[in-house]
Amino acid sequence: MELDNAVVPDEALELAGPDALIEAPPGFKWIALELARRTGAKVAGRAVWGSCDLGLAEAAAAGARRIIHLGHGVPPNIAALLRRNTGGELAEIGLDSYKLSLPSLEAYFLPVYYKPPPNPPRPPEGKIYFPVPYRLIAEELAERYKMPTARRPITGCWVGEPPGGAAAVVVASGYFYSLAVKLFYPEAEVWGYDPFKGAAFSVDERFKKLAGLKAKAYLAEGRRVIVVVSRKPGQMLLAEAAELAKRRGGVVAVFDEVSPELIDDLGADLVINAACPRIGFDDLDRLRTPVLNLHEAEGRPFSYP
Repeated sequence: MELDNAVVPDEALELAGPDALIEAPPGFKWIALELARRTGAKVAGRAVWGSCDLGLAEAAAAGARRIIHLGHGVPPNIAALLRRNTGGELAEIGLDSYKLSLPSLEAYFLPVYYKPPPNPPRPPEGKIYFPVPYRLIAEELAERYKMPTARRPITGCWVGEPPGGAAAVVVASGYFYSLAVKLFYPEAEVWGYDPFKGAAFSVDERFKKLAGLKAKAYLAEGRRVIVVVSRKPGQMLLAEAAELAKRRGGVVAVFDEVSPELIDDLGADLVINAACPRIGFDDLDRLRTPVLNLHEAEGRPFSYP
């Protein structure tokens, strides 16, 4: 099904209805609203940032029997947490499509794809990486310019395969996804490629700036150590947070949605972030409080969990 500049699986329309709740990130909220207009489904008004952010409580409050979650991939790390934290069965049901079965409801993760722009210019030489919404564009670029492509989509917290000797070319607007590849493979040459502007950009300077801010957190000392954990089904690491807080002599703070403002409001000397790992990197220039991610506090390379 085509909607303006996007392609949505027909299943989205078939599954929607008065007993369904549709979730979408800010850029695709209009698609959720259009599906709801056609089917009588309800729309989650909150911002939805990933497949980790599944609104089970919201669906229960709305009396929904199905959640239709649009526009996000379900990488292995999030899949494992969804299974663990919900007790549900998660199955891949199609290309970039998943179903989470719970006793009280079903959740469907369905893709939304951008239509390829006409005649995109050649990206830098390298191996193409892409998040789910850019799949059709990435496939067209790969075919047109004979470029190798990663086998699976990436997310902000998961990159499945190394670039090897090639540069990584991340087909997506903005820095978020290209920084993900750089976080997983900091020695790699990484380029972002905005297909709608036809422009490539290096992530090196932005990465160096954020890495410099991160270095300050390793020097932080103090009595008030707080381990922050999210209760989102695809993020919640409560047991790990409690164990780390015990080892560090800190306490656990549980959030629905973790943000720089809420972290600073804790008044901690050091926050260890066991929620979305991108908060502990991308948002460092918005934080007064030193923040280490869970993997950093445990001396591991970038990963989640």
